[in-house]
Amino acid sequence: MRIHFSFILLGLLLFINCSKERNFLNKHHITLVANFTDGNEVLTKEAQNFEKNHNIKFQEANKIYEAFRSNNEKSQIKTKDSFNFYPTLIIDEYYVYSFKNFKAGKIAVFGIGVNANTGEPKNFTEEIWLHERNILKK
Repeated sequence: MRIHFSFILLGLLLFINCSKERNFLNKHHITLVANFTDGNEVLTKEAQNFEKNHNIKFQEANKIYEAFRSNNEKSQIKTKDSFNFYPTLIIDEYYVYSFKNFKAGKIAVFGIGVNANTGEPKNFTEEIWLHERNILKK
């Protein structure tokens, strides 16, 4: 009886997490910014097109992200100016700097976003992880 309850609870939790991911994917336009090819980070075509069509480019978004992070977090780690990095995702009109779990193939939607039109930063707080394969299917 106890084992059956555990399986039912586990199934319910998995269903809820999948539903949250599916709902998020249906409500938002999500673009994966980069893939790793031969150990190098390579921008996706979709991300390159997005950047071309918006006021704020990756390099400027990185500076806005760094300034926002240093003003709002206890950590004062600075990124070298010569170091290039990219946001993890583009969610609707925002470059989103979040986390990627390479082993699980999941990407977090929570993190710091920079609006690609206005440069306005904002915190994305919804704790959802998206499977990379589901982002690429869209």
